[in-house]
Amino acid sequence: MVSKGPLSRPFSNLNRALFWTRTVMVWERLLPAFFPFVLLVLLIAVAAQWGLFLPLSSWAHAGILAAGLLVAIFACVRAIMRFRQPTFTEVNTRLAVDNGVKPERLLAMRHELQQPRLRIGKAKAGIAVSDPFALRFVALMAALMGLLIQGPVPASRIAQGFCPFAKTAAQTEVAQK
Repeated sequence: MVSKGPLSRPFSNLNRALFWTRTVMVWERLLPAFFPFVLLVLLIAVAAQWGLFLPLSSWAHAGILAAGLLVAIFACVRAIMRFRQPTFTEVNTRLAVDNGVKPERLLAMRHELQQPRLRIGKAKAGIAVSDPFALRFVALMAALMGLLIQGPVPASRIAQGFCPFAKTAAQTEVAQK
């Protein structure tokens, strides 16, 4: 008969810490796949804030949005193709570094009945992989400059950036001038 030791306990401190460390590492590796869409939304909002879509026809505006979506999808697929699950050694090493112990100590801990509580490290941002030209900072600076120069703009003007075929108050403003 097999004894019920710490190896068979799925909710031991070590097993929980390994699970959450693996989850954090998977999130870090998936983040670059989602970020191009966040960047696209931010860039569209900034362009709408500055009124760059107002003089364009609806079809040109829709074409720019479609081109941006295609670029974001391409970047997302590229990031997903590079995705790989973290190995046990990577997870064990990360957990050891986050807790300031040697990886061998964590391996030995699997056989102990009294396991100490282990800290789960915070996720490390891997956005630089999906944004090598640092466009996130350009968009952020443009938004801040727009706020400083133009002041707050109506939400309808920013919404117009996402709806090229919707007639908004901002478009009628330009048409009346």
